[in-house]
Amino acid sequence: MADADAVALDLRADRGQDVGIAGETVSAFVRKIGASETPPSFFALVPPPLDTDALALVLSLIVPHQPDAILLSGATCGADVEKADVMLSVEEAKAGLTVGRTAILALAGDNPAGALSAASFAGKSKRLAGLAWSPAALGESLGTSVAVSSSHLPSGLATARGLILLGAASAGVAAIDWLGAKSKEDGVSEACRTALQDGFSAMICERPEQVATVNRLLS
Repeated sequence: MADADAVALDLRADRGQDVGIAGETVSAFVRKIGASETPPSFFALVPPPLDTDALALVLSLIVPHQPDAILLSGATCGADVEKADVMLSVEEAKAGLTVGRTAILALAGDNPAGALSAASFAGKSKRLAGLAWSPAALGESLGTSVAVSSSHLPSGLATARGLILLGAASAGVAAIDWLGAKSKEDGVSEACRTALQDGFSAMICERPEQVATVNRLLS
């Protein structure tokens, strides 16, 4: 994804059925981004802490490749970050890496519990670098539709968005918005302007064509 500050490999679906294929996918991804003239930061979107076995498997596969951060899906409270911190430390030690090198971005706003517990993430781990939300994922759990513009969200999503912003400010970390699959230029531009105005400092994109607009409006 040209010009992106970071690229993330989504490993949430890996549950250990075929560790060989998962390992090959990780290796191929790392080789691809490493071949760039100026490689972006490397993130991994990992399973939720509730699924301990899946998270342990993914961390064992990804940590030796030295990701800059993990994006911890399904984070419901600060204790989930503490759990991921310990698990990362184990894998970093096994790989001979400096313990504590891998940052954690907690995807607390993809589930109702995480949004409601946003204040609990403060002070739980020195690794924590950001709180993120996903309106599409949260909307699915709430049974609500997601408007293209984040300035016109259903009430439940709007509340969660505000709680993530407050939680990130309380923890002293970045608040991260999520564009999802929006592709129309005017919708992406409006979402970026609203995010910046509200206090988000970063944006997750799902489509390569969104990156230029985000870089132009959110930098």
